[in-house]
Amino acid sequence: MNTEHVKLDKLLVRLKASDAEAFSGVFEMFHRRVYCFCCKSLPKEEAEEIVQNVFMAVWENRHKIDLHHSFPAYLFSIARHQVYNAIRDKVIHKTFVEKYLQIDEDVEAPKEYDDSMEKLKAKLKQAIALFPKRQREIFTMSRTFKMTYKEIAEKLGISENTVDTTIRRSLNALRKIFVQ
Repeated sequence: MNTEHVKLDKLLVRLKASDAEAFSGVFEMFHRRVYCFCCKSLPKEEAEEIVQNVFMAVWENRHKIDLHHSFPAYLFSIARHQVYNAIRDKVIHKTFVEKYLQIDEDVEAPKEYDDSMEKLKAKLKQAIALFPKRQREIFTMSRTFKMTYKEIAEKLGISENTVDTTIRRSLNALRKIFVQ
């Protein structure tokens, strides 16, 4: 067994015991590799968010780490799942929310289409109106005003992770309403 494996094994034992320094050591050992992995599929800003989410998941599930299985495989399976979710959310956003929020008013469409679109837009606005005030504010800044998570976080004095979590919750709520 090489020295890196021995070091990792010791860090993981301490991490399972909620040792924050051990967590920092694991983060230092793997964050660059996880970031590079995420950058293959996502823009840098989103990859950074995913890396944060991956290591938050490691910390939150530290007691469940299996010392007899490959930690890198575990870590990268979390990263793969997070990247998949980010890509899926982007696809859903593009095909659903943007489609109904940003309809070009100059395009002529059949009357039935206009009626159904108006109903969908009204239903979407009603659903968004039911969000708590802060969630509605963050969602509107992101989707209507096209602000980045970083811009929203700076303007509201919150973390980018809070913005990301709020947007995910909003999209999940909308999915439940519209994809039944």
